[in-house]
Order: sequence, then structure tokens, then C-alpha cells
Amino acid sequence: MTLFAFVALALAMLTLGFKVRLPAGALPLGSLGFALLALGLAWQAQLVSLSAAAVLLLQAALALWLVLCSAPRWFTGAGWVLLILLALATALHWLPGMQNPLLVDAQQLTPDAIPYTLYANFDKGWAGYCLLFALWPTQQQGDLWQRYRRGFWPVLPLTVIAALGLALGFGLVQFAPKLPEFWLSFVACNLLLTCVAEEALFRGLLQRPLRDSLIGRGVHQGAAAWLAILLVSLLFGLAHLAGGWAYACVAAVASLGYGWAYQRSGRIEVAVLTHFAVNLVHFSLLTYPMLR
Repeated sequence: MTLFAFVALALAMLTLGFKVRLPAGALPLGSLGFALLALGLAWQAQLVSLSAAAVLLLQAALALWLVLCSAPRWFTGAGWVLLILLALATALHWLPGMQNPLLVDAQQLTPDAIPYTLYANFDKGWAGYCLLFALWPTQQQGDLWQRYRRGFWPVLPLTVIAALGLALGFGLVQFAPKLPEFWLSFVACNLLLTCVAEEALFRGLLQRPLRDSLIGRGVHQGAAAWLAILLVSLLFGLAHLAGGWAYACVAAVASLGYGWAYQRSGRIEVAVLTHFAVNLVHFSLLTYPMLR
């Protein structure tokens, strides 16, 4: 039951782009269906208490309302604030009644690495899904292949080289190729439960509105874009300060790449996949999570 809950949540994320035309507008009904199925299965598997499920359902309802509503700006603004606060509390595991499965318990992947623990965080994945659902109408349309090409090249390889090269230079990691037996769990959890939530927050909810606000204040479009990327990356680095100042610097540099990918493509999934590429190369080729 637990596995099926996460599979349904993954399908909800992956089907956001498939919409059904209704009188109220085009909606990803399939995605909503998978999300409700994931929540029901999570409750059945005792990952989510009834009270926690009600809060998670409220987040999804808020996201749906923000997509459909045509209320005054201050009213929708209040809705966004409430959704962000609920999503942050959920992603940071402050919501009582959640039982995220423990997949890896303090395992040392190489002899010189600090122990690594992995949880399948249903709460963070749900928060990421709701934010992504609410933000989906802001995705830039057009030739998707062209947008993906602009977003990934040369941004993705430069981001991987810059971020992980800096980590090597700081002595946080060293070359240590490996393929742990739980690699598939890492891929699924990191991509769908970590990268989606973090990029929806930092790119969709912070970088884009900050850029638009700067442009509205008369800042040149190019300067506004890079200033937004820089400020959000500084915040992203501070959010990783628990790992030390060197780790925070690496996170900030990586965030510059994620922000650049988002700016060039206008698509959150490009930032998500760029973020995931850095994490995957780190996991498979270098000390993970870092040297002792």
C-alpha cells in the first residue's frame, strides 16, 4: 500500500501537463485523480493521520482554487500566502500525523563518508505537488523542444561542473564512484520528493515573482532576471547552511545554474532536472553526502 501511494503521487506530478477542457477552463483531471488516490492510499497505509490528510487536502483545494479563481488581487494574494505557509510547514515536516518511511538508516556509502539516512518524505512530495499544480498556468508555452534545449544546454553541464568542482575544491568530497543497492530509491525520492518541492518554491514562487517585481519597478529585463537569480541563490545557500559555510556556498553556486535554466526555458521541470542531475552525479561519482 505504501509503495502504491508514492507511485500514485509520482503519476500525479507526471500528468500535470495533460488537461481536460471544461466550462471553467482546462484542468489536469487525471493528475488530480492520481493525487487523491495517493492521499487515500497514504491514509490506508498509516503514513498520514486523518487530521494531517485534511490539511493536505486543503493544500490541494487551495492550489485548485488559485488556478480557477478570478477574485480580486488581494484575495488571491492571501490564498497564495496561505498555500505557501501550509506547503512550507508540510515540506519541513512540521505537520503532525505524518509517518515518512525510513529507507536507509545511517549507512556509510564509502569508508570516509558521513553516514547517510534516507526517508521517503510523502509530506514534502505532496507540498511540491500542490505548489507545482498552482504554478503550472505560469509555465511558458510554445515550442517545448526549443525551450528544453535552451534550458539544458549549456546550462546543465556547466552547473554540474561548477557546483561539484567547487565541492571538490573545498574538500567536501572526492572521487568515489559507486552504485549502492538502494540507488533506485534514491533516484525516485530525490527527483520527485526533493527537487520538485525545492524548485517549485525557489524558482516558481520566489525567482519569477521577484524578477517581475523588479521589471515593474523599472529595472532592465536582463538585469532583473539575473538579480532575481542571484538573490534567490543566496537564500538557497542560506537554507543549506546547516551543512557548513562551504556546503552553503556550493548550494548557492548550484542554485545559480538552476535559476539560469529556469530563466532560459521558462519551465520549472527544466530547473528540477538540472537540480537532479547535480545530485545524481554527486551521489554516483563522488563522496556522498560528504567527507567526514
